[in-house]
Amino acid sequence: MLTSSDFLNAQFLEHPFRRYGDTRFFYPNLTEQRKVLEVAHGFIADQKDPSKNLGVIAGPSGGGKSMLAMKLAETHFIFEQRGQVLGLYMNTNILTEPRHFLMAVIETLSLPSSRSNANRIESIFERLESSDDQLLIVLDGPPIDQDYLNQMLDWSVEHSKKIKTIIFLQDINNNTSNIGSLNQFLGLYVPFRAPEVVEVASLLYARMMSAGHPDPLKLIPQETMFNLAEQSHGSLSEALRLGSEHLEKLLEEQKGSLRMGIFPFRPGAAG
Repeated sequence: MLTSSDFLNAQFLEHPFRRYGDTRFFYPNLTEQRKVLEVAHGFIADQKDPSKNLGVIAGPSGGGKSMLAMKLAETHFIFEQRGQVLGLYMNTNILTEPRHFLMAVIETLSLPSSRSNANRIESIFERLESSDDQLLIVLDGPPIDQDYLNQMLDWSVEHSKKIKTIIFLQDINNNTSNIGSLNQFLGLYVPFRAPEVVEVASLLYARMMSAGHPDPLKLIPQETMFNLAEQSHGSLSEALRLGSEHLEKLLEEQKGSLRMGIFPFRPGAAG
């Protein structure tokens, strides 16, 4: 088993290919993902047609939807004559009850807790109506319960788009059917494709740099980076898995060589 010390000895401050639940290794130079963020920024800034306050972004499995959703929710948007845009990221796979959704919104708006869902909804509306702040809800996956989200978007229609929602879905046929009656609020639909091989290879390189390695190509040569990227078939999650396996094999060999006192490990010497 590799430890943090093993990664530090290999000039990493942390594992570069682990799937973290945050955006520390967000890579902004994937063409399709950058396009998604630019279009989403425009949607969030737009105050026209209050009835269209819902956006859907659809991408392939393993294409980085969760990272995009988290990045969008945590972006600090600044607009003239408007308050803060308070972003809330929610992974719908771990939401089990409607009250969890409302409780997350309550926490984002720094409101006191309440035992009643009706009181929670009322306090959300009062908080937004009494300030210039806006709420951006970013759902990673189809909404588990649509009733409260329907209420919030319906309220937003009459209140200057104070609440906007963006839902990230897997790119499959008729995926907007997953949002049911929410379709009435749909003002943005953006599909995006998987990244090219060279982009995936660049992402692997960038993650190694971000994790602290001063010269990643000395450890994993460019040709190997491209081979790993090609094997991933455009799936970023698969690329991270392959990169992790390859790196861990290299570091295990380094560890074994040092333990046996054979010779110093030469980065890049292994396949």
